[in-house]
Amino acid sequence: MPVAEITVPILWGIAAVSVLAGAFGAMLGLGGGIILVPLLIAVFSVETEAARFASLVAVCVTSLAGSLVYLREGVTDLVYAGYLQLPTIVGAVAGALIGSRLDATVVKVLFAALLLFVAWRLLRAKALPSARGANRGRWMAAGGACLGAGLLSSLLGVGGGLIFVPVLSLLLARPPRVAAATSTYLIGLTAAASALIYARAGQMDANIAVPAALGILVGAQVGARVSRFVPGLLLRRVFAAVMLVNAFLLIQTVLRNG
Repeated sequence: MPVAEITVPILWGIAAVSVLAGAFGAMLGLGGGIILVPLLIAVFSVETEAARFASLVAVCVTSLAGSLVYLREGVTDLVYAGYLQLPTIVGAVAGALIGSRLDATVVKVLFAALLLFVAWRLLRAKALPSARGANRGRWMAAGGACLGAGLLSSLLGVGGGLIFVPVLSLLLARPPRVAAATSTYLIGLTAAASALIYARAGQMDANIAVPAALGILVGAQVGARVSRFVPGLLLRRVFAAVMLVNAFLLIQTVLRNG
């Protein structure tokens, strides 16, 4: 969307959907980008590159705002986060270098496929027994998965929490809320590393990123506080529905504009 077409109602609309994205992101440890990017592209006609950068900035804010709450409550596992930081950042840098050269239509198609996969997994999710302990093999698998999470974050403008949360909860046996809190901390690393590279490549638009970041800031604070009161099954179902709607909107955009 050219700067001249950005009006005050559009800025308020971006801020409003960012509040929703931030709340969901903090509650699930996902960062909110998976909601924000398709809405910016399909509803507000924001260019893919600008939407991705705005989402990464917003994810940084989500991570900061949500982590302030979780750290104060002592929920975030900083020991586990410390071990996973390096592969996460390496993946994020590699993904940003690739993503800055990737065609916008390819990004849209990949994002739509990701949304459909996430919705399917959420609707089929059942309570799984936690793994007991985290041996060397599990740590190696977790490191490889976090490398992929960083790559995914950079390419699509999401926080990587889609991978961090199951890695922490299933592979490394962290309780669900601890996994979400630790993921919220880690997504800030991937988003910050990626956003810096995209900014250097000239793919930033402050007119989009600022209202998105402010909206995310409010939503993340709310989401982190109410997460303890929302039933997990209800949250998964609502989130899956949002993913399906967003996938449909993105596919429509690809078919209409390419």
